Amino acid sequence: MNLDAALSGELGLWYYPLMILLVALDAPFPPLPSELLVLGAGPLAGDGLLSPAGAVLAAAAGCWIGDVGLYLVFRHGLTGWFDHFAWGRRAHRGIVALMNRMGRDGTYAGLVGVRFLSGGRTASVAAAGLAGVPLGPFLALAGLGAGLWALWMVSLGYLTGSATGLPTWASALMGMALGTLVGVVLAAGLALRTRAKGMRGNG
Repeated sequence: MNLDAALSGELGLWYYPLMILLVALDAPFPPLPSELLVLGAGPLAGDGLLSPAGAVLAAAAGCWIGDVGLYLVFRHGLTGWFDHFAWGRRAHRGIVALMNRMGRDGTYAGLVGVRFLSGGRTASVAAAGLAGVPLGPFLALAGLGAGLWALWMVSLGYLTGSATGLPTWASALMGMALGTLVGVVLAAGLALRTRAKGMRGNG
């Protein structure tokens, strides 16, 4: 079997490009349910309809492309169109507040870790743009974060499908619920750590 055949599977010719597109668009438009497509790739890979490597590469590519585009928007101050929408104004204020709390070092770390939290990808990338993180380090950290995120999501979908034997759509929904639960736990842990640091600083 050649490399093209190994990566395509039965659905790869249309599933991978669709996943790249939706995951990329999910950076500026978080309401898009691209996670379902990535999680659904896990059970499909388990059934031999997609290549696990192809699914991870496609998800990572879409994530990285979307991150770079959103970073450039905020890096060059082209945020006016966000402010035309109520959700955009709220997101903009939240991003600025996050950036002020995290500082430059926290912004660097957030490019890898915060994307695993709900809405964290958009916030961390936009914060990096507003903070003026240089393009070189951003590309490297965003690439690392995108790769880890893609591997986690596809693996979560695969393991959920393998463990439950549910249809692909149900496995994707269950994987999304589990991923959200993990995100909530991580967010709670980060919040407690930040609060503990604040209390020590004020003590």
